[in-house]
Amino acid sequence: MRNVLSLLLFFVLLSIEAQQSYPITFTHAGKTVFGTFTTPDGPGPFPTIIINPGSGPNDRDGTFLLSGGNVPCLYPELEGETVKPYKELSDALVDSGYAVLRYDKLEFTYPNTLGTITFHKLWLPVESAIEYVKTRSDVDTSCLTLIGHSEGSSLIPFIALDRTDIKTLISIAGARTPFDSILAYQLVHFAELCNGDTITAQQQASQILDYFYDVRNGNCLLLPPAFGVPACAWKDYFEATDPVAENYNLNNLPSLFIGLGLDINVPPAELIRFQNEVTITDDFWSIPGLNHYMTPNDDPHVSEVLTDTIVYWLRQQCMGTSISDPTSTDDHKYLLSPNPFQNSVTIHFPVAPQQYSVSVFDPMGRKVLYNYMANASHLDSATIDLSNLPAGYYFIQVVADNQVGAVRIIKF
Repeated sequence: MRNVLSLLLFFVLLSIEAQQSYPITFTHAGKTVFGTFTTPDGPGPFPTIIINPGSGPNDRDGTFLLSGGNVPCLYPELEGETVKPYKELSDALVDSGYAVLRYDKLEFTYPNTLGTITFHKLWLPVESAIEYVKTRSDVDTSCLTLIGHSEGSSLIPFIALDRTDIKTLISIAGARTPFDSILAYQLVHFAELCNGDTITAQQQASQILDYFYDVRNGNCLLLPPAFGVPACAWKDYFEATDPVAENYNLNNLPSLFIGLGLDINVPPAELIRFQNEVTITDDFWSIPGLNHYMTPNDDPHVSEVLTDTIVYWLRQQCMGTSISDPTSTDDHKYLLSPNPFQNSVTIHFPVAPQQYSVSVFDPMGRKVLYNYMANASHLDSATIDLSNLPAGYYFIQVVADNQVGAVRIIKF
């Protein structure tokens, strides 16, 4: 397992880019799902990430007011603060060149009108989200990533099974221990931390474990609902998520597991359990000083160490830029001169475009410059000032009238 605190001292994002956000809807199990699709500025197509949220009626931002209950005990320095982990995670990833879809969960949008609850309806909207993003022209469908937070981490490997359109999986604060055992643990642990009624908490924990034992091993049709969910929907849920480590192995996809050092909801030991059972990756990273909401205990904002860790890993799997392979032999090559260069380069178009965009990326795939011309006046060349960049080599991506090409350049 890696402690990324020292590793990321060497990883610095070089730019903060403009974003474009679109309110979107898609249909899942007969219900309209509302969400936000956010992209970097520019035409794309962009590698795309879908955030699969944790348990509970979360909105697309993961909005949670830290107030009441055990909050004064568990998060005294955050009491009264509102965290929005999915919104801030999305913003950081979009700034790094990725498009991100996040959505309101159905139990948030339809708290009283959800209708018949099934495993598919309640827990698998992300399947419909995948189909939605694949219809968009600004999505690079060859590079789709699922991020699962908390409970969402248990679901993404099941969702990816038998699919061929998911390239990478990322687990944040995910549990290897089944849901009912984690819930029972939380009841007792929180009571112990906050001087609560531990005897009552232990009784409630035993009731939860007994009920879900019966769900797994008995006739679910004879059992009452729990937390508003029919027993048979729970049975389907456990059949999908109990073998979570095996599901990650069966997918055999590039997978990143991130544990959070101050997480009291999903203890850091869960990362070790994954490490002991998941054999298809060595990427188990522990980030100290962060709680379950991806923030420090004295700051309501998602940690840059976390987002930089994700981007650092993603760069090795799928460029956040949609750069064409500069060694490919396609029909859309662009001559750049001089190359090597000192201050500026001139792009010579084989055919004068009506519009074009130019993006410059460093060797890690981080976008360091973006320039868009909607009306190029049929110019046959364009000069780009790169005098502010340090010496080294870069990739220039050119999109001219929807034709994409990339060239490696060297600055001395």
